[in-house]
Formats: sequence, C-alpha cells, structure tokens
Amino acid sequence: MTSQYEPVQRLPNMQDAGAGELAARDNAISTLRGIFGLRGYDRAETPVLEQTELYLRKSGGGLSSRLYDFSEPGGYEVSLRPEFTSAILRLAADRGVDNGTLRLMYDGPVFRYAGQEDEDGSKTRQFTQLGAELIGPLSASADGEIIAMAIEGLLGLGITNARVVVGHVGVVLAALSEFNLSERARLFLVSNIGELKLGQVDSVSEKAAALGFITDVVFDDAQVAADRDRLSSTIERVMAEGIGVSLGKNTGSRTPDEIVARLARKMSQADNPDDFKRALEMLSRLSQVRGRVDRALDAGSEILTSTGITSDPVSDFREVLDSAEAEGVSGDQIAVDFGIVRGLAYYTGMLFDIYAGEANGDTLGGGGRYDGLTRALGYDRDVPALGFAYNLDAIVESRTRELDPAPDMTIVSPADSGSVDSAVKQARKLRASGKRAAISFENSDSPVEGQGER
Repeated sequence: MTSQYEPVQRLPNMQDAGAGELAARDNAISTLRGIFGLRGYDRAETPVLEQTELYLRKSGGGLSSRLYDFSEPGGYEVSLRPEFTSAILRLAADRGVDNGTLRLMYDGPVFRYAGQEDEDGSKTRQFTQLGAELIGPLSASADGEIIAMAIEGLLGLGITNARVVVGHVGVVLAALSEFNLSERARLFLVSNIGELKLGQVDSVSEKAAALGFITDVVFDDAQVAADRDRLSSTIERVMAEGIGVSLGKNTGSRTPDEIVARLARKMSQADNPDDFKRALEMLSRLSQVRGRVDRALDAGSEILTSTGITSDPVSDFREVLDSAEAEGVSGDQIAVDFGIVRGLAYYTGMLFDIYAGEANGDTLGGGGRYDGLTRALGYDRDVPALGFAYNLDAIVESRTRELDPAPDMTIVSPADSGSVDSAVKQARKLRASGKRAAISFENSDSPVEGQGER
C-alpha cells in the first residue's frame, strides 16, 4: 500500500554515518586522546547549547551568520556550539587559572550553518571537532608544543604527509603600529589582507579612497592636530548646546546625528595619506611572502627593514618556529605564510592551518594563540592561551569511506550450527572472548532446541 506521506528528507548538508565511519571515528578519537594524554592533557566537556553572546564575542561577529541560534523557553538567546574554544576558556576562567598551566582536550559535534549560496555552501553543517587548549603560558615553547601536537596527532593516525602552514597576526599588527595610523585604518588594512595576498592592490586602494584613507588633499601633522582639536571641541559644543552651534558657512539645518557623523568623517582624515600608502605597499608585499621557514622569515624581515620599520617583530615569529623544531617538527612539515591573518578579533599571535599534503586543498583543522579572549568574554583579566582543533570527520573521510560493518565481525549461521540455539551459544562464547559475533537469522528453518514446530 502506497503511503499518503512524502518521505522526510535529510536536511541539506547534514550527513548520516555508517558503521565503518563511526568505527573509524571512534578509533581516531581513542588514538588522539592517548597521544594528547601522554603530554598531560585531560578531557573537558562543555554544553552543546550556550548563550549566543559567547560566540559573538569570540569571533567579533564573524560567526554570526553561521550560528544555529534561537530563543529558548527560559528567555535566553542560545546557539548550538559552532566551536569549542570560547566555551573551554569560559570553563577555565570560571574555575580560576590565574596560576600555573592548564592542559585540556575535547571532542564532540559542532554546528555551522551554510546555505548553498555561501562560500562554504557545500560543506557539512554538523561535524566533529577534536582539539586541545594550552592555558596559562606565554612562552614561545608553548606555541611550539601546540604546533608539534597538531602534526603528531595526524602521524599517529597514519597520515604521513601531515604539515602545517603558520602565520603570525602579531607581526602584522606590530609592523602597522609604526605607521602612526588610526585603529580604523589598521583594521581596514588587515581585514583586506586576503585581497592583498592575491595581488589585488588596486581594488583595496579603491576601497581605501572611498573611505577617505587615500586622498589628493595634502595634510601636514601640525594641521591635522589643529583640526582634530577644533573638531573635538565643536563636537563637545554640539552635544552640550544642541544644533544651534555654527559649523561654518552653508551648513543648513541638520540634525545632531548628521552633524556629528559629518565631523567624524572629517576626523577620519587625520590619517596621513602618505603613511597609509606606505603601509598598504608594505602589507601588500609582506602578505605574499610564503614558503620554507628560513627563506620566508628572511624575506619578511627584509621587507620590514626596507620600509623603515625599526623594530624586529619577525624575531618573535622565528622563536616560535624554533620551538616547534625543538619539539621535533621537521622542515618539510612546516611552512610560513605571512598572509594568514584570519580571525583578527580572536588571534593575537601565531596561527596555523593543518593539511595532509600540499596546502592547496581543504584544511584538516587549525589553531593559534588568543591571549585576549578571556577579557573579551567579560572577565577582568587576560589569560594567555592557545590551541587547535581538527575537523575529525574530514580526517576520517581522507582515510576511509567504508559504510559496511567492521571486517572482524563473525556471522554465526544456525544452518551450520545445527539450530538457532546452538548458534546463539556459539556466538555467546565468541563475545565472551572479546570477539564480535552476531546470528544470521535469514532463511533459518531450524527450531530452537527444546521448542516444537509452530
């Protein structure tokens, strides 16, 4: 009889998992727990459901369009977790990690929405993360430990071509700080580093000109300072006295918001266009530097020196990579890419992506240092911290796509054993010895011993 209902389909980009995939995942989890446990990492677990604000603060809004968020019956705005790090840091801060070092590892499902029109539209909306967080130490040796663990875990799973590509947000921010730019200008430059990495300087320059960072007007430092003081004073008068304040000729009748917005746009021009252009040119060159460690670091240092930067932010980066080498990471397992600066609102130092083979496919995970996250979450102190996470499903998929039961299953046939009862006894003996066994009930006409025909 035909059903009157249409079949209920699986949600787009959600995945089912068969016995083989689950067995492979469980085996990977067990292996990785063992590897990380030997380094002193203990397991931690956080709720699948958290207040949405926890993730918005962590990402600076970058995850807002990917959250499965809703209002729960108690009135809280909540989300299915899209990642673990912020919750692990919340757990650590709640329990107090002001002194000493805390090593935690975790695993479980995470959820990120992606429509077909999105850049990640073909990726799964639910996947399994497994990762580790090292909370407390500022030392570059801690960075080396985390990078080495990311490689070590994959090697333990039989992925012999594991490698990481490492960048450093701190180098970029330290270099830009020497150009006397506003925070707004620095954020603009860093947020466009992806385009600069691809050589799209003209496109970034056009956007900068539209925002007033690049202009044909010539400013000198004394005039900028005088204008800033004058405009600040005028804004204060507007806020105190209302819109009757004269702002110059032909101002017309404007609302206070319009006046303040106009003045704010003028004040943004305090960034010296020449300084901005020099910073843009430096960042364009730096973002395209990638390759083997020594060669890339030397090239980065040369670019900064030639631009007139007096500090040596690359030295901190070099110390991190030396620490990874001391942990056993070889030169063919690690590369440098100054153009990796994802997660500006999150990462504060080194960051890296994890690959199997060349870095031209999907990543198997990533991580980095995020020393300011606890304060962003509302706590009254910064706690140094760093970590990484694998996309465990991607790792399992790269190794096997088996959906059938594991090959060590023994199927006991009643026909071969003489009866169902005999087959049950035989299967019980196999299971008692630690072997997997099940009964084949198909086409069995033999009655259970002690029972008659029915």
